[in-house]
Order: sequence, then C-alpha cells, then structure tokens
Amino acid sequence: MKPFIAFAIALGTALLFVAGCAEEQDPQVVRVTRNIGGRPGFQVHWDLWKATFERTHPGWAMELIDLGNKDAGAYYRRAIATGDLPHVVMTLDYTKLLANGGHILPIPATLYERVGQNLPPLHNGEYFTAQVGGQITGMAINKRMWSEAGITEPPATWDDFIAALHKLKAAGHTPLVYGGREWSAGVPLSYAIQTNLYDPNRKENEPSWTVRRDRGEVKFTTDPTARLIMQRMIELVDNFVVKGALSDGYNEEQRDFFNEHAATWMMGCWMSGDVEPLKVDFEIEYWPIPSMTGHKPLIINTSHQQRGWAMTTSATGIYHDKALAVLETFYHPAVYQAYLNAEGMLANASKLPGVDGPKSDWQATQNLFDSMRQNVDRWGTTPGYYISIEDYPPTGYVLILARVMQEILAGNRDVDKLLKMLDDDWDAARKGQA
Repeated sequence: MKPFIAFAIALGTALLFVAGCAEEQDPQVVRVTRNIGGRPGFQVHWDLWKATFERTHPGWAMELIDLGNKDAGAYYRRAIATGDLPHVVMTLDYTKLLANGGHILPIPATLYERVGQNLPPLHNGEYFTAQVGGQITGMAINKRMWSEAGITEPPATWDDFIAALHKLKAAGHTPLVYGGREWSAGVPLSYAIQTNLYDPNRKENEPSWTVRRDRGEVKFTTDPTARLIMQRMIELVDNFVVKGALSDGYNEEQRDFFNEHAATWMMGCWMSGDVEPLKVDFEIEYWPIPSMTGHKPLIINTSHQQRGWAMTTSATGIYHDKALAVLETFYHPAVYQAYLNAEGMLANASKLPGVDGPKSDWQATQNLFDSMRQNVDRWGTTPGYYISIEDYPPTGYVLILARVMQEILAGNRDVDKLLKMLDDDWDAARKGQA
C-alpha cells in the first residue's frame, strides 16, 4: 500500500472519530474551524497549534471543526442561523460577509504590532483576522515529465501552454490532473480570469474589473477577453480532462499528481505542505500562469485582503479571552512556522524569531519552496481579483466558476450561455450580499 493511501485511510478514521464526538462539548473547549480534509500538512499544523494552546492554558482544549473541501460559506450560514457559530473561524473568502453581519469581532492592534504582521487594508475601520501568510497560486509541475516532453521553461502564452500539454500527451504522460466535483473545478477558470480579465498593469487609481462590473460598465457576455477565456476553457476540457473527472475532487487531484499519474496540477501554494507528510520524492517546480493577452506569465498573490482566523460573537466572557489566546498562539513562532510549512506560504509576520518562510528537511519539499520563491522573484505577481476586501467579486466566487466548469464537463459548449451563467450568478450573489 502506498504511503499516500495508508495515510488517507488513517486520517479519515481519525476525522470520523472527531466528528462523532463534536456534539458533546466540554465547558472549557474553544471550538475552531480549519479546512483539513485530506491534507496531512494542515493536520500537522493543527496538532501543534492545539498542543501549544492546551499546554499554555491548562484545563482548556481546542476542538477541531473540520471544513474539509466543502463550501465553508454554507456551513457558516447554517451555524449563524442555528446560533452555533464556533468561537474562532477560518474566514477564507467570507471575512466581509461575517464582519458586515456582525458575526466576528475586531482584533486588538497590539497583537499585530507585537508580531510585526504585514497588514492589508482596514475593513469598517478594523482588523478582524489573524492573517494568512503570503499566499500564492500558480502551477505545480512534475519536472521529470515536462523535461521528457522537451520543456524546461514555463510556457509564456496560453498557446504555448496548450502546445506543451499536447507534447506531454505525445510523450505518454497524462498532461493535467483535474477534478470537477467541488471547488477545485473552478481553479483553471479562476486563473485565466485573474491574469487576463483583471489587468495586471492596472494603475491604483483606475477601477478594477470588479468595480466596473458592479457599476454595469462591463459584463462577461460582452467582454471579448471573457469570451476568449471561455473558449480556451472548453479547449482545455476537450483535450486534456480525462473521463470521469466530475467524480473527482481536490483529494483525487492530489492523489494523482503525487503518485505521478499526471504532469501538471493547477493549484495554490498550499499543495506543497503535503509533499513531506506523504513522502513524495520526485522534483516539483512551481511555475507562473501563462497569458492569453500578451503580458508575461505571472503568479497570483492572494494576500491583499483580510483573510485568516477571526473571533466570533459566540466568544463571550471567558471564551473571548480564550479565543483571543487561540489567535495569539497562532503567532507562536513554532506554530506559525508549522503554518507556513503546511501552506507553502511566505512569511507575513516579521518579528517572530527564526521564522522567515516555509522550511523542510524533506528535500523535495524544500526544492519546491525554493522554486516558489525563485519564480515569484523572476516572473512577478499580480493580485488578480484579490485587490482588497472592498474590491472583490461576490463571496464564494470560486464556486460560481466551478459550476460553469461543471457545465462544460457535462457537455455544454454554448459560450454565450456559459458567459450568461457568470453574469447571472454574479448578480444573484451581489443581491444576496445586500
């Protein structure tokens, strides 16, 4: 049995045990959400965070509420409706929704000052999250497979990328891992939109595509770049997505890529955190996203808004103090280092001794971390649509993109209808946020 499969079985058993015990809460338990799912690197971070908090706060415990790979927004809406919101929540893309609804609490500025946190813009005059690190998204590639196809440099254009995938196929390799069942289905479309529809050379005083869309100045159905993007997504699915992809999700993508069943994984930096726990030993490089519109290939930097962990209004009295202590423990040097390692993120807190970025004694992981840093420096980054919490598409936008990609997987090739889906879902989501 391969290490990946054995670990997945053990992890699944452990999570079933945790889920079965979740309803009986000890009075001295701080409930915290984390999106572990099948990601063992995230589990390593959680275990250290929990152990450090419990060691420094005797008699208290951190209880995991595992969001897995599901829709966190749906979970939070249900928890709010039933009055069962955990004390500390991983906000993901839902910071604005939670803050505007009065469900999360401001964090004292002294916490950020003590750790040297690099901060994004304020929201409603406050900071709400113990911040994520420097998160990037791009493409993980199996260096051996790409080299065997004769390609040793990142493709500059989308045409070059498609040609490279054809070369990989001709060399006997499955070019791409792709699962259509859940949020990760939207990743290729998200990448294309962020690096092409959103101008990487936009000046700060110019409105973003998000702002122009909300003003009614542009639409997906009438934007020629959006049409080009949709055509290229159809091309990608038709040529390189294997049969049965609608049954696969993030965990299956991870399994296939780490077991060298495919050459390319379009996924964020967090995929690197599982290389060491799963003992993946081939060389992975992290490449920028090729352009459809003539600019150089770029890596997306998603760290320009408030995202991370927040205290909720469930944390009252002594629970407020302990919830704040959970966030303070997040910035403990060993815990924060484990977090960067688990997520493959660059350091965003400058005053933590000995912490300057992700590190690993596992050579394949360290090589991947080095590749990320080198290609960020070489190619540069763009914020895509992660401009600020005030300048962002509708909450849960990647799920909108996933639904469109699922339509393509199901056989829809009508570009106008697919673009109209994007417009209709954008408008509906904005009305739901009002």
